Amino acid sequence: MKTFWLACMLSLLSGMSWAQCATGNPGTSCSGPLSVQPQSGNNAQSAITLVDLGLPVLAPAAGQYTLSIASGMLVESDNGSSYHSLMGPQGPQGPSGPTGPQGTPGTPGATGPVGPQGAVGPIGAPGATGATGTTGATGTTGATGTTGAVGSIGPTGAQGAQGSAGSQGPQGPQGPTGTTAAPSDYSFYYGTGYKAGVGAIEVGGSFDRNQIDMTNATSVRFVVTIGAAVLKSGSYAQAEYTPDGTNWYPLSGEVPVTTPNGLYSSGWQGLPNTANGDYVIRIVVFNAGTVAAQIALHQLHLQFK
Repeated sequence: MKTFWLACMLSLLSGMSWAQCATGNPGTSCSGPLSVQPQSGNNAQSAITLVDLGLPVLAPAAGQYTLSIASGMLVESDNGSSYHSLMGPQGPQGPSGPTGPQGTPGTPGATGPVGPQGAVGPIGAPGATGATGTTGATGTTGATGTTGAVGSIGPTGAQGAQGSAGSQGPQGPQGPTGTTAAPSDYSFYYGTGYKAGVGAIEVGGSFDRNQIDMTNATSVRFVVTIGAAVLKSGSYAQAEYTPDGTNWYPLSGEVPVTTPNGLYSSGWQGLPNTANGDYVIRIVVFNAGTVAAQIALHQLHLQFK
């Protein structure tokens, strides 16, 4: 069929080789044979080119044989019949050619991302029961369980007969000798006052110290009476003890000495854990000012219980 249409086209072209053309309406109208003559020096085959304008084809007409373009294909109408393609049906597939030589391997492509995890497969049938293994070692004893609730008290039984008196037991060993409790009050100073230096200064120097057995004492209180002369804010008086004669540690709380004309106390406080013993005691006054100043101390009492 393709050969037939090609022959028809060549016949049409041959018949148009001596045609004469003139401008018509519509388009260009040619009569007589049409001659297609390439220009001088042409190096390509002779051809007639139809340009696809994307417009509707001319209506078929009786006595006319029309070539045109429709849907991107060359079509033809014979003597008023509908347009049809000039391409015949596809011929049978020819035999496969020989396999060509293998090309050189290309460079390996980049590793693709890991695909998503597949769904879990169905559970397989249970396998046959294996042979019984050897008995394992005895495990460690578990923790003791919680104690159960106490049961209800049963009824009181009848009173039994009184037993005979037992023999007197031997006398127990002699207990350790007890210590005398600390007296309730110790006086450390009685006067009208003195000039206190800056910082912590011992009242009366080393001549106003006392040694007190505080083995059985549990609480301590420091009481101070003051006249009109007092020290700067932040100043205080306090009792101290030494277990070794060199290092001094607080025994009582701090009693402020900044308010005139009164009796002031640290209040009862627990005795320090390391103060239960027979130790030397002193009283210190801490002057928080920047210069030495007069302080009207009258009485200093250290009390225990």
